[in-house]
Amino acid sequence: MSAPRRFGVLGTGFWAETCHGAALAAHPGVELVGFAGRDPARAAQVAGRVGGRGFASAQELIEAVDAVTIALPPHVQAPLAARAARAGRHVLLEKPLALDLAAADEVVAAVREGGVASLVHTTYLFQPDVTDWLARVRALAAEHGPWEGALARWAGTIDAPGNPYGASAWRRERGGLWDTGPHALSVLLELLPPVERVSAGRGARDAVNVALEHAGGAGSALSLTLTAPAGAGGSFATVWGPGGRHDLPRFHGTPQEGFARAVDRLRESAAGGRPDRLDAAYARDAVAVLVAVEEHLARPVGERTTAVARPPAGGR
Repeated sequence: MSAPRRFGVLGTGFWAETCHGAALAAHPGVELVGFAGRDPARAAQVAGRVGGRGFASAQELIEAVDAVTIALPPHVQAPLAARAARAGRHVLLEKPLALDLAAADEVVAAVREGGVASLVHTTYLFQPDVTDWLARVRALAAEHGPWEGALARWAGTIDAPGNPYGASAWRRERGGLWDTGPHALSVLLELLPPVERVSAGRGARDAVNVALEHAGGAGSALSLTLTAPAGAGGSFATVWGPGGRHDLPRFHGTPQEGFARAVDRLRESAAGGRPDRLDAAYARDAVAVLVAVEEHLARPVGERTTAVARPPAGGR
């Protein structure tokens, strides 16, 4: 297969315009065909500012492109991603893939049935400051022994004046677990084995504190919120083991630069006919962890940890 060239953006919000659209418009190897969303007039306005044209519907855009990028709420993203994949369009996704396992599994199945490439844009894993650090830390584990534990805190400040996501209904409803949780998991699961069991408790406002049991005995903990008070936002991660203790660095690149790298990865996967490691199945497994945390939080205090659902037979 050839690398996809004609890209369209499903979504007309802040991230669709300032990240997806801007990165595609500046990318020398692709053409930004345009945007589609709930409001065709808004799609035309965004296209007028960024490039391409506005489409009257998602289906019209899907039919006009080789690949779609999706910047929509996860419960909207999943069915559109499945539709696009079954239509033979490559899909560049955002985190989280979906808000339930059935929808996530449907995307994985559609990608397989459509024979297309898929990739989830996990912001931190497309920034060289982070990926170089991860490579160094993995090398230390190879030399000294596997990492034994990790701690991560991801705190957003959605209530801060001018926050572009302040009106995001799905973020308000699902909180930091679903919005910041995938960021934390994307880093920790680069260094620790898959999650087998979880337990969790609630904190102030939307805060959730999660304990993860990993295959082989390692453990990690996440502190997640979208509503940190002023001055209390930010993120960090620390991993430890025989190779010492190491802190995740800040990255200095832009989201647009990272997204352009994701576009390149998707195109390479499509041209080579090989699934990328960060494909829809990878994104599905992150959803499985978040679903398990929600299930645990819904149980009476004191009940046992919740097992993470494994992929269905033949599901990838």
